[in-house]
Amino acid sequence: MPNCSVCSNPLASYHFGAIVCRACAIFFRRFVFRKKEKVYCNCFLKRDKLCRSCRMEKCLAAGMKKSEIQGPRDNICQKYEILNIEHPIQLRTLDRISEISQNYSNLENSRTTVFQKPTKNRKLDVLEFTVEVMTDVKLIFQFCEKSFFEFRNLNFADKKTIFYNFIIKWNILELSILSKKFNDPTQLFSPSGAVATTVEDFYSAGNSKISKNEIRDIFEPFWNYRYFNVNRPLLEMKFGDVQNMALFGILLWDPGYTNLSETLAETCHTMRKIIFRELNSFLDNSGTFFYTLEALNLIERAEQKCREEIHLCGIHNIEFDQERKNMILWDK
Repeated sequence: MPNCSVCSNPLASYHFGAIVCRACAIFFRRFVFRKKEKVYCNCFLKRDKLCRSCRMEKCLAAGMKKSEIQGPRDNICQKYEILNIEHPIQLRTLDRISEISQNYSNLENSRTTVFQKPTKNRKLDVLEFTVEVMTDVKLIFQFCEKSFFEFRNLNFADKKTIFYNFIIKWNILELSILSKKFNDPTQLFSPSGAVATTVEDFYSAGNSKISKNEIRDIFEPFWNYRYFNVNRPLLEMKFGDVQNMALFGILLWDPGYTNLSETLAETCHTMRKIIFRELNSFLDNSGTFFYTLEALNLIERAEQKCREEIHLCGIHNIEFDQERKNMILWDK
């Protein structure tokens, strides 16, 4: 279980925008609702703990938000017409998902800088496609760090464990995002916006000794599966920015990943609860919420197909970036 970001108490969970203990959460709530306008620092006195002013500063520095505190409870007989406002979305808190969305926009800008704009009608084979993807992996890693300070503060081994478990699932989901962006669900888009060539030409690069007809027989079923069972269904779900970015966080913080320590699994569980809560508050009803989560099962099955496809690449000596292969075949 993570420590409190304010006082380092080992029993901490999510309160008001940060991982803190219950005592600090109660202090923060009471401080916000105090009638007294100013509280001055008195740390010059000989005391064995922070004054109220400094403790409040640490709460704010840890990320606690006054906006996440519910107002004082109303009398039980009070009428509730006030909730029937024209734009209820304004009452909903989407701090984490909004931050992910902003960082995704920054990721797209970084891609524009890193990758040259693809030549019109340029087609990529497996080697060219993989070079782009592995360059983009570094940008996605930075995207994870910028979107979640909890990820940024992990040690390298824990970051690698989570990221290797996550990256292929995210690639699968993002293909549908790129398909919508470029208005073509039939193509396999690279991070730069270029597209893969035909299946028989895609796997003909390198030292492959099999014919194009054999390539088509072996790999075309995987491409058909990607379109009919993955990309098209995801597009038909018509996810917006909020749902896609929420799924990014849900995929990243999966407590079911292998090789997670007990502490890391608890952190993943806590982070998922935060994102689930924000997503559920945004969607109109629980049915829509669970419909969105159906995408996770679809992505899970698609990842298994990716693993089978890469195994076949190895069997037929089709050249493939080794690090990318390690990511796909990561022991999950």
